[in-house]
Amino acid sequence: MRKRLMTKLEDTIAEREGSQSEIVRQALGEDIMTGQLKPGEFLSEGRIAERFGVSRTPVREAIRSLSGDGLVTLRPNQRAVVRGQTAAEILDQFEAMAELEAACTRLAARRRSESVLARMEAAQAECRARADSTDPHLYYVANVKFHEAIYEAAENDYLRSETLKLRDRLRFLRISQGHLPGRLAGSSSEHDAVLSAIREHKEAEAAEAMRMHLIVQGESLRSMLQHTDATGIVHLAEMQPGFGHSGSYEEIAE
Repeated sequence: MRKRLMTKLEDTIAEREGSQSEIVRQALGEDIMTGQLKPGEFLSEGRIAERFGVSRTPVREAIRSLSGDGLVTLRPNQRAVVRGQTAAEILDQFEAMAELEAACTRLAARRRSESVLARMEAAQAECRARADSTDPHLYYVANVKFHEAIYEAAENDYLRSETLKLRDRLRFLRISQGHLPGRLAGSSSEHDAVLSAIREHKEAEAAEAMRMHLIVQGESLRSMLQHTDATGIVHLAEMQPGFGHSGSYEEIAE
């Protein structure tokens, strides 16, 4: 089941980005965050291309993107080295994500159509149904639908694009915090507050509800992010049982 769900997520991302490089970026990013690829380790374009069955061009694009994400360092000789992220960097990104999502939600409360609202309602119904799942990936599929309906309702393409970029960068972390006891049920309840405010066109209330939703996610991660190596880099695989590697691309594609 997880492999099919992750395939759907990867297909959605690839369709939106229109490139193989995004699939490679997501998989390598998860490898770095879970410690499968360790700080200081060189990334071989040839080996990565062989692993994913692609040419070196999308691999180079993925590595450049990971450099922008702060997970990889590009050295003068163009060799890419795994860097990872510190807890402070991760929490800064969640703080920024809270503001971006709040802005989208404020506009969604003002501009949403009945048809997009119906999609939000349907996605949230899925979230409620999956809140008791022991697999955060199952919940995350519905969660993506809910948040992306809000981005669409905002009717601001630039804001939507920037929010999606950061949301995709934090995807694995957002899934991982779903392993915490009660977190999926809490997330669904927070969605209900957001949806109620959007439904009633309460812009400030909707924005604040979404901001708090993301702040809670960041706070949920804070204790987990204390598990770092000697350089301060976070490895989710060392945090708690169940936070291991979510599957290589080969496994996901089966």
